[in-house]
Amino acid sequence: MKNKNTHYIVFCTVFVCGIVASLMPWELSPFWVFSLLALGLSFYTKKFLLNYYAILESINKRIEIDELTGLFSRYQIQQELNQLIVTSHAQDKKLAALVLDLDHFKTINDAFGHKIGDKLLVNVAQRLMSVCPKQAVVGYLGGDAFLVLLALDHDQDKPYLVTLSKNVIDHVSQSYLVDELTLNIGCSIGVAVYPEFGLDAATLMKNADMAVYRAKSAGRATYYFYDGEMGRQFARNVRIETRLRQALRNESLEVHFQPKVDLMTERCVGMEALLRWNDDELGCVSPAEFIPIAEQTGIILPLGEWVFEQTFRHILEWQEQGIIVPPIAINCSAAQLKRSDFLTKLVALLEKYQIDPSLLEVEVTESILIEDATICAELLNEMSQIGIRLAIDDFGTGYSSLSYLKDLPFHYVKIDQVFIRDIVHDKSHAALTNAIISLSHSLHLKVIAEGITSLEQLALLREYGCDIGQGYLFSKALGADSLASDPMIVALNQQAL
Repeated sequence: MKNKNTHYIVFCTVFVCGIVASLMPWELSPFWVFSLLALGLSFYTKKFLLNYYAILESINKRIEIDELTGLFSRYQIQQELNQLIVTSHAQDKKLAALVLDLDHFKTINDAFGHKIGDKLLVNVAQRLMSVCPKQAVVGYLGGDAFLVLLALDHDQDKPYLVTLSKNVIDHVSQSYLVDELTLNIGCSIGVAVYPEFGLDAATLMKNADMAVYRAKSAGRATYYFYDGEMGRQFARNVRIETRLRQALRNESLEVHFQPKVDLMTERCVGMEALLRWNDDELGCVSPAEFIPIAEQTGIILPLGEWVFEQTFRHILEWQEQGIIVPPIAINCSAAQLKRSDFLTKLVALLEKYQIDPSLLEVEVTESILIEDATICAELLNEMSQIGIRLAIDDFGTGYSSLSYLKDLPFHYVKIDQVFIRDIVHDKSHAALTNAIISLSHSLHLKVIAEGITSLEQLALLREYGCDIGQGYLFSKALGADSLASDPMIVALNQQAL
């Protein structure tokens, strides 16, 4: 506790000591010596305490107010949230916590430097304050994140928060002029409401963070409200991530192989390696569920390497058993292709298991071609030169560009099953599929249709001239042990005799 009379206490103490000392049998009376000493100490003590209190006040202010943006600091905004929760509980009111994340702020920092980035944050903070209601409490959480707290009146509900979120996104996303640079940045917002989705500050913040993460996953520049289902899904995703890491360590995943057939002869001309996971706790988990989680968490890198190695190991085992193996396609993620050592490791695995590169087909999606076209083109050309065949996967579902097909060394175009599924009943899907096949053939590329399940689909694809197909109509994905007895593989081996 501050005591601004400390210097007087020091003075009186020293002065009394001087009087006592003056009564002692000194040769020279120390009265005046101690009196002067008391005055000096009193002066310097007061000066020291004033400086101490000034520093203490400055430190407290820095703790409470963010020095860069002038908004409440992360620490203080959390204290404000705790107090608002107490007040809202006492008044039986709702409280909204809005977490705002800037979209692609790192890109601006990397391109123009942190000094420009900091100035942009200041401008964002000012604009955020201008668009928020006067009663809102606004804080800076650090990085590219802000927090807005708003105690809601009884007539203010979700539509009100929707309107506010849209206004904030609209205002924050307008251009900024920083040091003669025109900068554009968007933002995403996650909303959690007390008491329904958080009875304490930590839970409310966590749920708002979850909501903003969902907003970013939904395409950014949007808002998302936390709900119970989101919490359950997030908990499941965390569980999947944990169990997937463990499954990878224990090698409890499996690679299955689905035949690809020539649509005219219905003979097996290749296979696709597909990952399967049956977990002791989670049961059978679909790749459509765990692959995106693997990509988000970085597990996709060791997982992708594991799939390549397991596939090569199986090929070697089949060859040792005298089984003729057709080329096998492996889907490769964008994260794998971006690694500078990807091709080096892949070639090392091919040499380790003595696999002919012509037995490998690598499938890549259109997204990687957009994200880093130059580096990707170099890598694909190098892969093609050593004999690896290349396919562009899910063609037509992304930002399709004819230049990819013309300029890059692809051998196959794979039409996504979303088109094949409705090809019989949807004229638009039929027309698009026919156009993709015609275009690919004009560029001397073969076309693979996946997800064929009916004779009607097969007849239409044959009519359009599609080259290769795969799907349950021909065969499901087979385990490595049962592949040798599959009729298509048996027929393939008999043809070679």
